[in-house]
Amino acid sequence: MEDKIITLAIHTKEKAFKLKEVLESRNIPVYLEELSQNDHVGDTAKGYAVKIKESQISKALTIIEENKLFSYNDMQTLKMDDGRKRILVAVDFSTYSMKACQTAFSIAKELDAKVKILHVYNNIYFPTQIPFADALKNDGDISILDKSRKQMLDLCVEIDKNIEAGKFPSVNYSYSLREGIVEEEIESFIEEYKPMLLVLGKRGTNDNRTNILGSVTADIIEMTDIPVLAIPENSSFEGAKDVRHIAFFTNIHRRDIYSFDYLVNHLLPYKGLKITLVHIITDARNGKWSESDLLKLQESFTQKYSDMNISYKLINETDFVQGIKDFIETEKVDIVAVNTQRRSLWGRMFLPSNSRKILASLNVVLLTLRGEKGLF
Repeated sequence: MEDKIITLAIHTKEKAFKLKEVLESRNIPVYLEELSQNDHVGDTAKGYAVKIKESQISKALTIIEENKLFSYNDMQTLKMDDGRKRILVAVDFSTYSMKACQTAFSIAKELDAKVKILHVYNNIYFPTQIPFADALKNDGDISILDKSRKQMLDLCVEIDKNIEAGKFPSVNYSYSLREGIVEEEIESFIEEYKPMLLVLGKRGTNDNRTNILGSVTADIIEMTDIPVLAIPENSSFEGAKDVRHIAFFTNIHRRDIYSFDYLVNHLLPYKGLKITLVHIITDARNGKWSESDLLKLQESFTQKYSDMNISYKLINETDFVQGIKDFIETEKVDIVAVNTQRRSLWGRMFLPSNSRKILASLNVVLLTLRGEKGLF
């Protein structure tokens, strides 16, 4: 059977040659192919496809994972990097994984960023004395790791087909596999890769089937220190160009100001974008946030961002989720943006956040921001 040559990753010249050096030191032949400016690398820089024999893919990925190559905590990596912004998209190979990738690629194209696709697999340990342990650990003769690698390669093949068909923009992208608990490994990878945005998919609110990523999306949002974009499976949202109206929910805290600035300066810097500042009064204790407070905030942002269409809305609704739902439907909102803080395990278990309530109840694109000065 023919041992095909396949693409392992696409990197800048320096990274490609470094990866070639590492793999060949472990007896894996590597072939480099210089790409044109339109092949996965955007319009401003050339890249190199790192190619190996298909039979060597498992060994190569193991070497990359073991050495944690190209961690951005390493100064040498920063020197080799092309300086582009980085977007991380986490996938579990469900139907909504491709939706998340499409969104990530679209935003990356608009921001001249690159994309890393991450999958976390859980290679559960079963003691051999447990009946059928081998059957639980493996799918026939295929290990969980090998199955994950095949699924990742199949996903990338599908992505390439979508790029060729014009459904996806052509951007620089690569992928990685990690073993462990999904939330913890994503948090750890964020520390290494240092992306500006994490993109996740989630099942629709009426889908009660169990799934790995969908069941922990809210936990991931509350554990990370970076903005997270959660895309519902059935959403018509395909990317940055679909954004016309953002509902920015605010409690008029100082951290909301930092989040708003990051939103319009780094994530969606589009002229003419409509943004509505929304505050919901759910009970008398919130009554102190008056309409005049929102008006002052709106005037401040309008003065600062004169090319944006910024308005405000005060909603008196005892049911927080219902208030959001009604506003979304009436005003045709594309994205709901909320400011959140990193939460402890205790807080996640016993004090549900607003973002968790929105994810559980509404089929809407949710952008969670981290409004801490200096974080970005």
